[in-house]
Amino acid sequence: MLSEKEYEDTLWKYNHIPKSITGQARRNIKQVYRKKLNEHYYASNYPPFEPSPYELIFINYRTTEETLIKLTKLINSCTLFTIDTESITVYKKPNKPALIQIQIITHELNSYILIIEVHHLPRSHVPTFYLIQQLFESLFQPENTIYVWGTIDELTKFTEFNLFSSDQIKLSRNRNLQDEFKLYWYKHHPHIKTSSTTNQKCICEACIGIQENNPWSIQAATAYELHKWLDKRHTCSTFDIGLDPKLVRLNSKELEYRQLITDYAANDCD
Repeated sequence: MLSEKEYEDTLWKYNHIPKSITGQARRNIKQVYRKKLNEHYYASNYPPFEPSPYELIFINYRTTEETLIKLTKLINSCTLFTIDTESITVYKKPNKPALIQIQIITHELNSYILIIEVHHLPRSHVPTFYLIQQLFESLFQPENTIYVWGTIDELTKFTEFNLFSSDQIKLSRNRNLQDEFKLYWYKHHPHIKTSSTTNQKCICEACIGIQENNPWSIQAATAYELHKWLDKRHTCSTFDIGLDPKLVRLNSKELEYRQLITDYAANDCD
């Protein structure tokens, strides 16, 4: 949450972008300030989002064959999953893919979240690499439903790591919850005309500042539907540094930072 001074400063900058800055550069700057203001609003008005309990498992070159075989068997016994990804920003270049998060929802409604660290995978000739490929093969099956906030195409940029192909990701029943939520909100929250006889506040898309052709962010959906603040301050973190504490020896400060962005990545998928 911003301090009062930080909030006023950000709001002033948002409203006073120099006229000399135009085009995409202006839109980018405005978006940065808007995100800060939205974050402040949600943090000020809603309690923090608390994820449901889950077991977290990292997948990287330290992951054992036994663990990967167990996870593949678990995936084969389930049909409901969620997927999210994280990338890192690169100056004047496309974002670099860094993490794939998979939530496995069991029939007992237990939850497992896998964080695949694509910059810390085993070498392609190592047996565990083949087992990770098998894990994804089991995931992308026609009988499986995969929920995504957006489109499954966000996985296409990860095909360079040879864990799966662009054809494979289309095999499962992929549901775009972002599109579904927009339709849901439009249907259940039509515009309410102001009246002196009612204090009901209109929360149609137009009245809460979401344009007709724009998708909902997961943060906005969490705030307006669940009345919770989903912390998105770590969106631009260094997700490629190796989050699993087993990868390298770390001091307490390094461990704390990795735990912070691990929680962020896991909560994004829950």
